[in-house]
Amino acid sequence: MDTKFSIAIHIMIYISESTNIPSSELLAKSVNTNSSHIRKILAKLKKAELIISSQGKAGFQLAKNKEDITLKEIYLSVYPEKNLIKIHEQPNQECPIGSNIEQLLIPVYTEAKQSFLEKLHNIKLNHLITKLYKLGGK
Repeated sequence: MDTKFSIAIHIMIYISESTNIPSSELLAKSVNTNSSHIRKILAKLKKAELIISSQGKAGFQLAKNKEDITLKEIYLSVYPEKNLIKIHEQPNQECPIGSNIEQLLIPVYTEAKQSFLEKLHNIKLNHLITKLYKLGGK
């Protein structure tokens, strides 16, 4: 799995806790990546209606309260159709395992993804922010 999800969470926390309206350049500096990568993730968060930007103004704001944003929403904004675990491609169909591996694993992987998303649904953005302040000694 790539890092889009953790970067999206980083962005959401930064936007939530910033006293100013942050730009993609400020977010990129905080994440330590380039601003074009940040803008791609911002576009996904905006499409999912988790953040807003004002026409003619630089910067982003949360579209709703941090208490109402779940990690599941953030995850699905950056991975709307991603499989959590992939099944290897083109197994040998003449092998009894290879010819059945997909049917064997799909229910297991589907259940695992549902459990993962359920766990993310129960964690709100503000929970992470509270933990962040505790880690930082605030």
